[in-house]
Amino acid sequence: MLDWLKQIWEGPVVATAEHPLFGPMQLTRIRGEETWEAESVPVGDRTVAVYFRTSGSQLPSKAQIRFLQDTTRDVEAAFQKAATVLASAYEEIHGPLTTSLRETFQLSGIEVPLDGNPTRPWMLQFETVSGRYALFTVYFQDGVAVDVQHDS
Repeated sequence: MLDWLKQIWEGPVVATAEHPLFGPMQLTRIRGEETWEAESVPVGDRTVAVYFRTSGSQLPSKAQIRFLQDTTRDVEAAFQKAATVLASAYEEIHGPLTTSLRETFQLSGIEVPLDGNPTRPWMLQFETVSGRYALFTVYFQDGVAVDVQHDS
């Protein structure tokens, strides 16, 4: 039952691959958009989900791998890129932040833009560290955080 719901939510898996850096990957196609997903990519002392936007079912390019490495090399910088929309979204739902963003959230996912170009759409996902679970997805356009979505 859960696999069926996951397939509806994420879309059908149309291909699988074993990537030398990211391990097992699945290609999904939803409304014509293709994404390679790797569930457990090491970033610092934890793992995150990574989604690579693609065209023509191509595996992640060197530019996309470089974008991922650059973005995750300094997790603090990733938090700072998302800070304005992430903090305000959290406070709107849960009230004032009583600790820093780094103490409130952990990075849990990243979507790498097509061609690794930061001016194209991409996103970062953050999970709350304690209290009631919440997932905040921060969307970027032209390299700037422009929107956030909250799921709990």
